[in-house]
Amino acid sequence: MEHGALVTEGAASGPETLVRDVLQGLAEGRFVPGQRLIEPDLMARYGLGRSTVREGLGRLAASGIVVQMPYRGAQIRLLSRRAATDVLRVTEPLLGLAARQAAEAVAAGTDPRALIAAARDYDDAPPEEHPRARGRYYRALTQLAGNAELERLLPMLQVHLIRAQLRLSRPSGRAARKALVAAVAGGAPDAAEIEARAYVGALIGALPALPDSVFAPE
Repeated sequence: MEHGALVTEGAASGPETLVRDVLQGLAEGRFVPGQRLIEPDLMARYGLGRSTVREGLGRLAASGIVVQMPYRGAQIRLLSRRAATDVLRVTEPLLGLAARQAAEAVAAGTDPRALIAAARDYDDAPPEEHPRARGRYYRALTQLAGNAELERLLPMLQVHLIRAQLRLSRPSGRAARKALVAAVAGGAPDAAEIEARAYVGALIGALPALPDSVFAPE
């Protein structure tokens, strides 16, 4: 599932600089699940002090992106097959609910043009802009849904880790996104939920056939 709502926009400083670039780097392939994050390297890379780097790593750990191990430092989390499945099983109904409520809002008279524009921009974005465009697309969907709990919960899921792990294995989301947006813009809640859940369900169904090397041990 293409989900980058944790990648935010606007000026950043201190720990947020590190957090944003790690998330951006996961989307772009500059950082990969299982990679160690060495504090001195991060300090030099971002021009930050040790305490600031540790705060940034702590934020990433709190979000489930990084694991911090005694005497071994921080490492970008590599999900097991079971953990990836569990994340997607939680994501499926939540994204389906977001799509349903967005379509209900359109049926009640809310203008869907912001979502349509965000989806078009995502499709047209060059690869280096995909993370930000993806974030704008999912924010447009959840904002159209008008459910504050979905806006809070969806960014907390670790779908971005799955996306990074399955970079070369996951199906394109373009056709599914087009169908979802069409259903939402048409004010069709049942169809919108079906389209949202179907794509996540397809990812869940694809996981068993992927090689063990893609995942952490159980």
